[in-house]
Amino acid sequence: MRSTDKESIHFKRSPRYINLGDQWYFKTREGDLLGPYNSITQVHSAAQDFVVLITNKLHS
Repeated sequence: MRSTDKESIHFKRSPRYINLGDQWYFKTREGDLLGPYNSITQVHSAAQDFVVLITNKLHS
């Protein structure tokens, strides 16, 4: 919070991992669903890889 802000703002977090039937997806900040993946472990790994990819693109 900045010293000029009058009150704090609280953001609602939504779940990033979504299970639809027997498939897993993850949601990007833009609202896109990426997947499907067969397990929560796979979707978690894919989401981490996605963050690394986007971070590298921003810094190149």
